[in-house]
Amino acid sequence: MDRAFFDTSALVPVVTEQLSNHTAAHARFVRELSKDMPPCCSTHTLAECYATLTALPLPQRISGPEAARLIETNFSKRLEIIALTAEDYMEAIRLCADRARISGQIYDALHLTAALKHRCTHLFTYNIKHFSELAPSEGLQITPP
Repeated sequence: MDRAFFDTSALVPVVTEQLSNHTAAHARFVRELSKDMPPCCSTHTLAECYATLTALPLPQRISGPEAARLIETNFSKRLEIIALTAEDYMEAIRLCADRARISGQIYDALHLTAALKHRCTHLFTYNIKHFSELAPSEGLQITPP
């Protein structure tokens, strides 16, 4: 069964009309919500969305309360949220270590671990290169929204 996972780079533009990729990301988000299986993100994704939304250098900055409202209304109430365990974090760390990936790629590995944990078939991201370097060669299609 088709199951989608959204990483932070694919979710932030869904709620940020000031970003050039808003239209494509929003359209994909709406399509995935209309399917039988709700799309997913992880608990980690929600935190990254807050950090990103409140740090974007936009003409109309997004405040902390506004970011929290956007995340709750659009993501936490509409997506299946995958909680990551300590073992999931260790799985992501091992994945990076085994593939000689360092630094911030651990955050992509956390998204990937969550998507694989829930047997997602699609991972939507604008960070194709890093995910392709980490992902198994089969079973998960990594594409932009």
